[in-house]
Amino acid sequence: MRVLMISSLWPPQVVGGAELYAARLADGLRAEGHEVAVVTRGVDAPGVIASVPPTLYRTDQAAGQPPLRRAAFHLSDLYNVAARRVLDRAISEFRPDVVHTHAVHGMSSVAMTRPRYRGTAHVHTIHDYWLVCQRNTLMRADGTLCETRCRGCVAVSAVRSQTIRRSPPDIALAVSEAVAREHRILPWLEGRLRVLYNPVDDAPAAVHRDPEEVRRAPVFGYLGRVSAHKGVATLLEAFRRAAIPGATLRVAGRGELEHALTGPGVEPLGWLDDRAKDELLASVDCLVVPSEWKDPAPLVVNEARARGVTVIGSDLGGIPELIAPEWRDLLARPSDPDALAQRLGEFAHDPARFAAAPALAPMGWEDHVRSVLASYTDARSAVEARSGRR
Repeated sequence: MRVLMISSLWPPQVVGGAELYAARLADGLRAEGHEVAVVTRGVDAPGVIASVPPTLYRTDQAAGQPPLRRAAFHLSDLYNVAARRVLDRAISEFRPDVVHTHAVHGMSSVAMTRPRYRGTAHVHTIHDYWLVCQRNTLMRADGTLCETRCRGCVAVSAVRSQTIRRSPPDIALAVSEAVAREHRILPWLEGRLRVLYNPVDDAPAAVHRDPEEVRRAPVFGYLGRVSAHKGVATLLEAFRRAAIPGATLRVAGRGELEHALTGPGVEPLGWLDDRAKDELLASVDCLVVPSEWKDPAPLVVNEARARGVTVIGSDLGGIPELIAPEWRDLLARPSDPDALAQRLGEFAHDPARFAAAPALAPMGWEDHVRSVLASYTDARSAVEARSGRR
């Protein structure tokens, strides 16, 4: 099968799990004998056959952009003529059996409509909230959660939906039920939306320290973007307030809050490659995922669960769906340092209570690739059915 992946970013240019997932899926498909090509937005990497010229800035360059420039970007993301030309050429030249779109910020609704317009089967994975929120996060500019969708997001979503409903994807895969729930307001998704959780690699189980050792000197870890919406500021304050004797907090990642990674027991590690990430997960007693946005399905939760590393997470987004049952009492209110400090203390007081056997959550890559291929088959069948009705 010939598969054309469309993703604004692609390794090595990444900002989150969406592009890492897409690249890994491409590798998994190639391992099964399928041919995969990629279209990006301004990223040249192995496998990329075409690139949409970035308007104003690439998605990974969004941090620190002035408000007017961001507004201009959002406006250009309503309909991108250059993206239409590049995608038409890529589809004509590569002749895919199926197009699989991922995070397409900056390519506009064009990326969501050209495959079906060109008569090609189309599967779209919903990694975030771009279809219903102009910021992709369901958060206001001040970093607080939106209790109701603002007028701007309603308007942008309406414009996108009006365009997409004429040529929607054949299948849409949401990475969690939380993500699916937020998108069921879109009429064109009816009958097309499925939940397919992110997979995780097989991993050696972590060697757990004796509970008495953990109580004397617990090691907490954080792995992800070092930013406010990921809850890093709340985590640092919670760690300070918890004041657990002998505790260490190892923070891995890059972001605008790196300068704040100071204080007793805080160890900033910077960006980690895959090997160093494995070493971090093997070195911590408990991983903290304190997201303050509706994190769709953070890969790091699955990575920790596969190793049997306890997770303290926010009771928000897809996180509660992914954690082991033994950890449910460790869920904490987002943006609440006192609540998070209490959870840190509860784990440190009785780590054995929260031990969980290593388990893949919910499936490994081999089974996941098979599920994606089944979606491709269903999408191609839908195209054939439409052709038969003409």
